[in-house]
Amino acid sequence: MVVDELDALREKFEGCTAVAFADLSTKMILVTDSHSNLRREALDALCEEAALLLGANGKPALADKPSGMASVASTSQLRVFLRAEDEPNDVLCCICGPKMDADKFVADACACLDRISSGE
Repeated sequence: MVVDELDALREKFEGCTAVAFADLSTKMILVTDSHSNLRREALDALCEEAALLLGANGKPALADKPSGMASVASTSQLRVFLRAEDEPNDVLCCICGPKMDADKFVADACACLDRISSGE
C-alpha cells in the first residue's frame, strides 16, 4: 500500500516531516504519509514546485531535458523531488530538516518510489 511505503520512509529518517506521491501529468498530490499535516494549498504548491524543477509532461522548465531529481535547501529545510525511472509522471515530494543525511535519504526514497511506481 502506498501510504505504508511513505510512512516507512518518513519514519526511517528523523527530521523528515512530509512525503507525498504525486502525478505530474495532472499536477496533483495523490497520497501523503499518514502523519502529514500539510494543508491542501501547501501540497498543491509542493507539486507545482516539483513540476517546475523536474519538468512536467516531458517538457523541461529549467533545462534542456526533464530531470530525475531536484532539491532546494535552506537553513531550515531540505525539499527533495524525485522522478520514477519507468513512470516519468510519478514523483515523490519530500520535506526534511536541514541536517539529514541527504545521500542516504535520496537512495532510500528512490527505492521507495520505484516500489510504488511499479505497483510492488
